[in-house]
Amino acid sequence: MRITATLLAATALLAPSMALSDEYMIDPAHTLVTFQLDHLGFAKSIGWFGEVTGTISYVADDVTASSVTASIATASVNTNHDERDGWIKSNNVLNAAVNPAITFASTGIEQTSERTGTITGELTMNGQTLPVTLEATFNALGTNPISNKETLGISATAVLTRSAWGVTAFVGALGDQVSVQIELEAIKVDG
Repeated sequence: MRITATLLAATALLAPSMALSDEYMIDPAHTLVTFQLDHLGFAKSIGWFGEVTGTISYVADDVTASSVTASIATASVNTNHDERDGWIKSNNVLNAAVNPAITFASTGIEQTSERTGTITGELTMNGQTLPVTLEATFNALGTNPISNKETLGISATAVLTRSAWGVTAFVGALGDQVSVQIELEAIKVDG
């Protein structure tokens, strides 16, 4: 009995300490993913996805141990032009009927300053999964004075090459490089 207790105590001492994480749910009402790409050299076409869900597991003592998962409803695309939105949802571009979600799952976080960092992860879009890196800014963590709920705010950017995900319609006329901007708020899950 004493040997077992001693072994358990020794194992506990040798095991790496596990940082405690707080869980946050992405707030769809205060989260938007916008994108822009070149339109025939005349201007930038701009659009957004309005339906974003997911979770952030945030470790205050070690941000690099945090993680993010997110899902964007493909059919929630909006470019302020119904015909263009229908074309983007069609099998010519994102094929929303077959690929109803664009998903992201982080694989690592690196802190580059007190309020900035990179979030690497796997982005699945148009049925293909590729690695991406987000440049992120930690905006705030605190009690939202309106909802009275603990809220985490993050901004992030990335540049994607859409043809890498098989989204090749009109590459050459329309830009292949897509600039992405994410404005995200997440609310702490009461435990």
